[in-house]
Amino acid sequence: MDKYSTNGEKKKTINNIIEDFSLATSFSAVLCDIQGKEVSSTFNFSSFCQLMRKNPKFHELCRKCDKFGGLEAYKTGNASIYRCHAGLTDISLPIITENQLTGFILFGQVEVIDNEISIHPIDTENTDWTKNLELCKAREKIPQVSIEKVHSSISLLQTIGEYYSKDEAREKIKFTAKKKTVNSNHESIQKVTNYIEKNITRKITLNEVADHVYFSPHYLSKLFKKELGSNFISYVNEQKMKQAQALLIETNFTIEQIARNLGYSQTSYFCKIFHDITNDTPTQFRNKYKN
Repeated sequence: MDKYSTNGEKKKTINNIIEDFSLATSFSAVLCDIQGKEVSSTFNFSSFCQLMRKNPKFHELCRKCDKFGGLEAYKTGNASIYRCHAGLTDISLPIITENQLTGFILFGQVEVIDNEISIHPIDTENTDWTKNLELCKAREKIPQVSIEKVHSSISLLQTIGEYYSKDEAREKIKFTAKKKTVNSNHESIQKVTNYIEKNITRKITLNEVADHVYFSPHYLSKLFKKELGSNFISYVNEQKMKQAQALLIETNFTIEQIARNLGYSQTSYFCKIFHDITNDTPTQFRNKYKN
């Protein structure tokens, strides 16, 4: 039984948030569990997305995108703006209940018309929906919006969420990442650790971070070691493994999915690093602490 079915009042509150938000913005919106399964009413869904979700194969891809988009939002603590498998722009926000990830609010199903904005696909799996004439016709009616409207709508959802949850201190929509405490007063090191935190979901190199703070890689490596007592690679891996531990405990994502979403192309290498730092394999860690 999922957490939403155990507390009718909380589910009703979140449904109210989603409904008010959808009415105010005309965006489609829905609440999903951590597997990307819809657990609320679907508000203002386009005919294209309704048709998509009636097809079992395409519906599974929709859920996969919803799950990956939600995971990305949870990792960063910020709204995740991405393209789904059909090329539409969706936005995901994680729901945290009693410090546990319980699901995601998703909205969007639109085309962003700003040519200068690059919105990444959340999943690269190719689909053949374009062979379906009914879907193609419905796709032509998808609304177009500016990126400014997307960002304004994220802010509105935050405001609505705060209004509904003002008397429920332990249930909030998580919009901003918690800042890590860094034991260094050096301004450049603060910039480096902030950069690592913001880019924790992908591969991070010493050279790119050195460029970010206008240092040579050699100088940054020495300064990093002096200020934090750890070399650059070790520090990055430690931060990634902290994220991995949280995801192993609080989600049902596979080891491969977690590795990929933390920037590791090889699951075996991710598992080696995880074991080196925690003395457990990811599976052992999950079995030990999941429940």
